Amino acid sequence: MSDYVILADSCMDLSAEQRKQYNIEKPVPGSILYPDGTDHQADIDWEEMTFEEFYRRLDKKENFKTGLPNQYLIGQRVEEYFREGKDIIAVTLSSGMSGTYNSFLLTKREMEEKYPERHLYVVDSKRYSGGISILCVLASMNREKGMSAEENFKFLEEKKKCLHQVGIIDNLFFLQRSGRISKAKAFFGTMAGVKPMADFSNETGMPAVLGNARGYKASYKIVEEMLKALLTKEEPQLMVCVHSVREQQCDKFIEIAQTVAPKATVLKSRMGQSNGVNVGPGLAALFFFSDKPVSKDCEEERKLLASILAKK
Repeated sequence: MSDYVILADSCMDLSAEQRKQYNIEKPVPGSILYPDGTDHQADIDWEEMTFEEFYRRLDKKENFKTGLPNQYLIGQRVEEYFREGKDIIAVTLSSGMSGTYNSFLLTKREMEEKYPERHLYVVDSKRYSGGISILCVLASMNREKGMSAEENFKFLEEKKKCLHQVGIIDNLFFLQRSGRISKAKAFFGTMAGVKPMADFSNETGMPAVLGNARGYKASYKIVEEMLKALLTKEEPQLMVCVHSVREQQCDKFIEIAQTVAPKATVLKSRMGQSNGVNVGPGLAALFFFSDKPVSKDCEEERKLLASILAKK
């Protein structure tokens, strides 16, 4: 019943050690076009370029670009597991941000026709980075409990609607350059001392700016209050904190999370190339589940942030 694999694209930001801990497969890599025009597979485990070097080059505004995972590579990985007699749960980057989800669906149709006894279950995370990571870890925990692949897929499809992000980003230039937000939002979000805070819309699968904190100290208080208001009461209380060269802020978020929920599992990870190109240096974000879905267009989350800011 539980003999299946958990797979993602390279927008999942879990280290090799974390993937081994939860028995999650190495992701299917997307492509990265380097500033010199050469095409590379995403360096998932920082074997060709260090984490620090990559973000130093991004900070200098070197123009890296991302591309979809190669369709052949997706099919190759899926067929590998199907030949071993294993079904697959695949969790992809939000369909609102990429065509990766549709690429996996195309592979699903082709491979299930070729191997009619096998199944590929594709979850559109409607999130990125730590959002994909937390869904994969939760899938692993469910598998460990004996949940079948089909049951797990249906569970994740509902649970993803309750997945929040809270955190800060220092510079919206990269999101604007990649078309994730408008130039106006990027301009106001990069004013000195302003720390934009965003969640994700279930409707669009895109980031939704909730408001702005003034400085790191204010952002820490907001993270604490948002967790107190929204964090699920159900077990397991699972969180993933991701950063792009903001380790100090990430560690502070984890400290807050462990104070609010002492028994929670909180994983720390570095944002990889596939996300980093479009986010840039300066992000620290905590991903966690609530007991009810994110509100339509994040309206209630905006009101919550506004009420927290009003108390200051």
